Amino acid sequence: MENWRDDLSEAVKSKAEREAEDAERKKKRLAEALEVADEGLALALQGLQFSDELLQTKGQQASLQEQDGRHVLALSDLSVAVELSRDDAILKVSFNDARPREFDFCNDRHIAPRDVEEYVGRRIIELARAAQKAKPW
Repeated sequence: MENWRDDLSEAVKSKAEREAEDAERKKKRLAEALEVADEGLALALQGLQFSDELLQTKGQQASLQEQDGRHVLALSDLSVAVELSRDDAILKVSFNDARPREFDFCNDRHIAPRDVEEYVGRRIIELARAAQKAKPW
Protein backbone atom coordinates (compact mmCIF):
# COMPACT_ATOMS: atom_id res chain seq x y z
CA MET A 1 0.00 0.00 0.00
CA GLU A 2 1.35 3.37 -0.97
CA ASN A 3 1.72 6.11 1.56
CA TRP A 4 2.08 9.85 1.12
CA ARG A 5 5.87 9.58 0.77
CA ASP A 6 5.55 7.28 -2.21
CA ASP A 7 2.96 9.59 -3.75
CA LEU A 8 5.23 12.59 -3.23
CA SER A 9 8.20 10.78 -4.75
CA GLU A 10 6.07 10.03 -7.81
CA ALA A 11 4.72 13.58 -8.02
CA VAL A 12 8.13 15.27 -8.04
CA LYS A 13 9.73 13.14 -10.77
CA SER A 14 11.09 15.06 -13.70
CA LYS A 15 9.92 14.54 -17.25
CA ALA A 16 13.21 12.81 -18.08
CA GLU A 17 12.77 10.38 -15.18
CA ARG A 18 9.22 9.55 -16.29
CA GLU A 19 10.35 9.03 -19.87
CA ALA A 20 13.23 6.79 -18.75
CA GLU A 21 10.85 4.65 -16.67
CA ASP A 22 8.41 4.45 -19.58
CA ALA A 23 11.20 3.42 -21.97
CA GLU A 24 12.30 0.72 -19.54
CA ARG A 25 8.73 -0.62 -19.26
CA LYS A 26 8.41 -0.72 -23.07
CA LYS A 27 11.75 -2.49 -23.39
CA LYS A 28 10.68 -5.11 -20.85
CA ARG A 29 7.29 -5.57 -22.55
CA LEU A 30 9.01 -6.02 -25.93
CA ALA A 31 11.41 -8.62 -24.50
CA GLU A 32 8.49 -10.59 -23.03
CA ALA A 33 6.54 -10.31 -26.28
CA LEU A 34 9.53 -11.51 -28.31
CA GLU A 35 9.75 -14.67 -26.22
CA VAL A 36 6.16 -15.57 -27.10
CA ALA A 37 6.61 -14.46 -30.72
CA ASP A 38 9.68 -16.70 -31.06
CA GLU A 39 7.60 -19.66 -29.87
CA GLY A 40 4.94 -18.80 -32.45
CA LEU A 41 7.57 -18.52 -35.18
CA ALA A 42 9.08 -21.87 -34.21
CA LEU A 43 5.67 -23.58 -34.42
CA ALA A 44 4.95 -21.90 -37.76
CA LEU A 45 8.30 -23.07 -39.14
CA GLN A 46 7.63 -26.60 -37.97
CA GLY A 47 4.34 -26.46 -39.88
CA LEU A 48 6.06 -25.19 -43.01
CA GLN A 49 8.74 -27.90 -42.78
CA PHE A 50 6.17 -30.64 -42.24
CA SER A 51 4.15 -29.40 -45.21
CA ASP A 52 7.23 -29.19 -47.42
CA GLU A 53 8.22 -32.77 -46.57
CA LEU A 54 4.68 -34.09 -47.07
CA LEU A 55 4.31 -32.35 -50.43
CA GLN A 56 7.72 -33.68 -51.50
CA THR A 57 6.62 -37.25 -50.70
CA LYS A 58 3.61 -36.68 -52.97
CA GLY A 59 5.96 -35.77 -55.80
CA GLN A 60 5.21 -32.06 -55.74
CA GLN A 61 7.77 -29.35 -56.46
CA ALA A 62 7.37 -27.60 -53.12
CA SER A 63 10.24 -25.54 -51.80
CA LEU A 64 10.90 -24.03 -48.41
CA GLN A 65 13.30 -21.10 -48.52
CA GLU A 66 14.60 -18.52 -46.08
CA GLN A 67 15.40 -15.02 -47.29
CA ASP A 68 16.49 -12.39 -44.75
CA GLY A 69 14.43 -13.89 -41.91
CA ARG A 70 11.42 -14.48 -44.16
CA HIS A 71 10.47 -18.16 -44.54
CA VAL A 72 8.54 -19.00 -47.71
CA LEU A 73 6.83 -22.25 -48.67
CA ALA A 74 6.19 -22.18 -52.42
CA LEU A 75 4.19 -24.61 -54.53
CA SER A 76 3.64 -23.82 -58.21
CA ASP A 77 2.98 -20.08 -58.27
CA LEU A 78 1.44 -20.05 -54.78
CA SER A 79 3.19 -19.30 -51.49
CA VAL A 80 2.85 -18.91 -47.74
CA ALA A 81 5.42 -16.68 -46.02
CA VAL A 82 6.20 -16.11 -42.34
CA GLU A 83 8.46 -13.41 -40.90
CA LEU A 84 9.07 -11.87 -37.48
CA SER A 85 9.82 -8.20 -36.99
CA ARG A 86 12.04 -8.13 -33.92
CA ASP A 87 11.74 -4.35 -33.58
CA ASP A 88 8.09 -4.52 -32.56
CA ALA A 89 7.36 -8.26 -31.99
CA ILE A 90 4.97 -8.53 -34.93
CA LEU A 91 4.80 -11.86 -36.73
CA LYS A 92 3.50 -11.52 -40.30
CA VAL A 93 1.93 -14.34 -42.32
CA SER A 94 1.39 -13.73 -46.03
CA PHE A 95 -0.60 -15.92 -48.40
CA ASN A 96 0.23 -15.42 -52.09
CA ASP A 97 1.88 -12.05 -51.45
CA ALA A 98 -1.43 -10.56 -50.29
CA ARG A 99 -1.58 -8.15 -47.38
CA PRO A 100 -0.11 -10.04 -44.42
CA ARG A 101 -2.02 -11.08 -41.33
CA GLU A 102 -0.14 -9.52 -38.42
CA PHE A 103 0.13 -11.05 -34.97
CA ASP A 104 1.18 -8.18 -32.67
CA PHE A 105 2.53 -9.90 -29.58
CA CYS A 106 3.49 -6.64 -27.90
CA ASN A 107 0.03 -5.07 -27.92
CA ASP A 108 -2.19 -8.18 -28.03
CA ARG A 109 -1.10 -10.24 -25.06
CA HIS A 110 -3.90 -12.77 -25.52
CA ILE A 111 -2.30 -14.23 -28.68
CA ALA A 112 -0.81 -17.67 -28.09
CA PRO A 113 1.85 -19.39 -30.21
CA ARG A 114 -0.71 -22.09 -31.07
CA ASP A 115 -2.90 -19.38 -32.66
CA VAL A 116 -0.11 -18.64 -35.12
CA GLU A 117 0.46 -22.34 -35.79
CA GLU A 118 -3.25 -22.86 -36.49
CA TYR A 119 -3.46 -19.85 -38.80
CA VAL A 120 -0.36 -20.89 -40.77
CA GLY A 121 -1.68 -24.45 -41.00
CA ARG A 122 -4.98 -23.22 -42.45
CA ARG A 123 -3.15 -21.10 -45.04
CA ILE A 124 -1.05 -24.14 -46.02
CA ILE A 125 -4.22 -26.17 -46.52
CA GLU A 126 -5.54 -23.39 -48.80
CA LEU A 127 -2.23 -23.47 -50.67
CA ALA A 128 -2.38 -27.24 -51.20
CA ARG A 129 -6.04 -27.19 -52.28
CA ALA A 130 -5.50 -24.34 -54.73
CA ALA A 131 -2.41 -26.02 -56.20
CA GLN A 132 -4.21 -29.34 -56.55
CA LYS A 133 -7.19 -27.65 -58.16
CA ALA A 134 -4.93 -25.87 -60.67
CA LYS A 135 -2.86 -28.99 -61.45
CA PRO A 136 -4.42 -32.17 -60.00
CA TRP A 137 -2.00 -34.80 -58.77
